[in-house]
Amino acid sequence: MKHKLLFAAALLFLAASARELFLHTEKPARAEYSVLSVADGDSFTLAKDGKKEVVRLFGIDSPELAQPFANNAREFTRMALMKGTIRLEPVEKDRYGRTVAWVYIDTLCLNRLLVGKGLAWHYTRYSGDSTLASLERSARAHKIGLWSLPDPVPPWTFRHRGRN
Repeated sequence: MKHKLLFAAALLFLAASARELFLHTEKPARAEYSVLSVADGDSFTLAKDGKKEVVRLFGIDSPELAQPFANNAREFTRMALMKGTIRLEPVEKDRYGRTVAWVYIDTLCLNRLLVGKGLAWHYTRYSGDSTLASLERSARAHKIGLWSLPDPVPPWTFRHRGRN
């Protein structure tokens, strides 16, 4: 009986190992991005394999350059992009041809970092992400970043006022 159990266990182990052997595939080598420029807190240009890619962070909107905290947001984004391996999770192309994406620096989500640091709004017009919503509520409650201002103006309102 003991030999049958050992045999069954060995067979199970071999089957699992064989399955892993056949299912294991190497991930394709990830192309390295280099940062060409950072326009503002939520958009920048990268280069990969000699090609430019303009990126817009999904689900957030950082202050316009003439608004308070715009330089803080842009500098935070610039520094974050320099600190690790950049990975994009594209969502779509916008009407300007930019890649709208979740952006990760190693394992950290840049989109969420900016909102949590009070350097961007959760852009609810385009995103229902509950984590972004929660991070914004927390930043507001603790008066972090732009939420330390008495009456912060969302970038979409600022842009609209500029057109009129």
